[in-house]
Parts: sequence; structure tokens; C-alpha cells
Amino acid sequence: MIQQISPETLREKSAQGFQHAFRVMLLAIAVSLSGPAWSSPTSFYELPNTFTNDQGRVLHLSEWRGKPLIITMEYSGCRFMCSTTFSQLKELQVAADKKKIKIDFVIISLDPDNDTPEAWQQYRKTKDIERGNWHLLTGSRATTKEIAALLGIKYWSMGEDILHDFKVVRLNARGEIEKEITAYGVEPEYLLK
Repeated sequence: MIQQISPETLREKSAQGFQHAFRVMLLAIAVSLSGPAWSSPTSFYELPNTFTNDQGRVLHLSEWRGKPLIITMEYSGCRFMCSTTFSQLKELQVAADKKKIKIDFVIISLDPDNDTPEAWQQYRKTKDIERGNWHLLTGSRATTKEIAALLGIKYWSMGEDILHDFKVVRLNARGEIEKEITAYGVEPEYLLK
């Protein structure tokens, strides 16, 4: 049986398809232009990408719309850069607590093949992250590349390891990059000012 679609529904579906194609085109441009000095012209809260958190829940970055957010990328099996990044995040949490600033922390995986909810749960235990304002997310391989490009985080494989840039970013309540730390020695508190 063939189902008929009304002209209004067809126009609506066409508009949605166009919007999706336009977003994909913008992301493709972002990937081609990514680099340390480039930042996203768009809101991360508007991106259509889906993620799975360490509890197995599927979500979008739009869940933080209207709130500032600290965001970075690492992976649960990292033995190098991630320890430094994580230390910076913990210092930032301490500074936020002292200033009574409520802010969420999102860590997006650079290793979507291995960072399952179970792997992130183990990471949470190992790193002693019990607070509910810390979110460990994994997207698809394509999403990982897109988000890394938009954040300006370069990463590459070397044997069993993934090497990557050190970068911690603060998004404003609109989901736009507001500040970032890309070098050691910068006080993490800088992201709270």
C-alpha cells in the first residue's frame, strides 16, 4: 500500500533535509579549516551530533543550552596528555567551588571504538569522579572528528596510543567558544573569569 504525503508534509521534510545538508556542509568546511587558531563560528548547542554517556544514555550537547560549559577531549585509556588535562579540570573544579560557580564538565572521547559506557565508568572510578556535573561522552567516529575540528583539537594514532593536543575550552550559555587554555602554566581559573 502506498502512503500519500500531503504537500505541507513534503515541504516540511524538504526544509528539514535542506537544513541538515547545510549543517553537514558547514561541518565539512569546519573540518577542512580546523587548526589551532580557528574557532567555531557556530553554537555547539545547535549541533545535531548524538553522544552516549557513561550511563548508556543518548544525548546531545543542546542539553546544556543556556549554561556555560567546560569541554575537552581525551580517552579513558590515555597514559600521557590526559593526565595533565584531567589535573587541570580538577583544579578548575576546585576553583569553581571556591567561587561558588556551578559549571558542568564534558569530556568527549577521542577513542569511540573503545570508550564504551563501561570503560568510562571505570575511568570515573579510577579518577574518583563522583560528582554529577562531570559528563563522559562518546560519539561516532565521524562525530569525534567533527567535534575535534570544531574545538581545534588535533589528534592522531601512534601504535596503540592516541596523541592529541592539550586544550580545555569554556563555552558560553549560547554554546559558543568563549575562552580556552592551550598551554601549560595558565591558571585553570582563567576559564572562570
